[in-house]
Amino acid sequence: MKYRISKYFIWFPKKKIFFKLFNFLKFLISRKNKKLNLNFLPVTMDIEPTTGCNFRCTMCQVSSPDFVSKNLDFEMFKKIIEDNNQLLKIKLQGMGEPLVNTKFFDMVDFASKRGIVSEITTNGSLLNETNIVKLFNSNLSRITISIDGATSETFEKIRVKSNFDQVVRNCKNLVKHFKKKIIRPEISAWCVIQNDNVSEFNKIYELCREIGFDKLTYQFYLSGWGKDEWNSINKNKRIDIKNIKDQIKEVQIKGSKEAMEVNIFDENLLSFSRQCVWPWESSYISKTGDVVPCCIIGDEKVVSFGNIKDSSFKEIWNSENYKNFRKDIKTNKIPDYCKNCYKEFN
Repeated sequence: MKYRISKYFIWFPKKKIFFKLFNFLKFLISRKNKKLNLNFLPVTMDIEPTTGCNFRCTMCQVSSPDFVSKNLDFEMFKKIIEDNNQLLKIKLQGMGEPLVNTKFFDMVDFASKRGIVSEITTNGSLLNETNIVKLFNSNLSRITISIDGATSETFEKIRVKSNFDQVVRNCKNLVKHFKKKIIRPEISAWCVIQNDNVSEFNKIYELCREIGFDKLTYQFYLSGWGKDEWNSINKNKRIDIKNIKDQIKEVQIKGSKEAMEVNIFDENLLSFSRQCVWPWESSYISKTGDVVPCCIIGDEKVVSFGNIKDSSFKEIWNSENYKNFRKDIKTNKIPDYCKNCYKEFN
């Protein structure tokens, strides 16, 4: 029998266990109180390794001509981790392709030695034999690969500059390697459903089952990245989930029978009655070291609460900027850059 590592799988260095557990207990007790000044630090965090990417996906802000490609400096990454010994998990993901940063595996190893598990979302293009072996030997809890089409025509239309056949080959090779491992990360696929690929909804499921993914998640809401321009672009790509309810039910039934979990992700469209929890539960640090509200914005040019080069994360976490942001979310005084995530403004 093979065992997948849970997304909450944790291993503790002895010196850190009591500190991590104490902070985690405070987090569990206090996070729902929605106080403005928090007596705990987030136990999960998104850290952006790079904005460099070899794709130019039509729904992604990296395809903007003025979007700057930059790697997170490894010394800055170490400072982020050393400032946050309470962390249990990090997602090494941002606007770019994580494996573009040549220090990616050093980041995973550095975090692992401090009792922090990592997960990654990748476009699959750089999963060559060398990188697959490195992933195999790293302590990752989840590897997610973006699959936005079941044919080369559709896939390459959305994920511009990609090679569909190469990505599929890489995915199959990755799965083949990891199936040999007794304790291994979850290997999942993520599909952003939009006008250009909704006709392949069922075929995408079949492709992912053939590849051997543990799970497939369909996302139906396309973000505007906190920018009016991108909200307008992606608003025209969105489809109504109600129109394919029967197809969704069909693939979920198939998945339950064929040992591939099928999830529907629509939680990123919020409301006044179901508010954003990011300001109380997690944070996002961009490639420049700026603390940004969340991965849905993912750009310090939109908003930054401070930079870890100038202040510790703990100071930024309870800064006036962060506390004012929490107050705005709590009172439904939604900042303009957050409105694209709320039903009331869509």
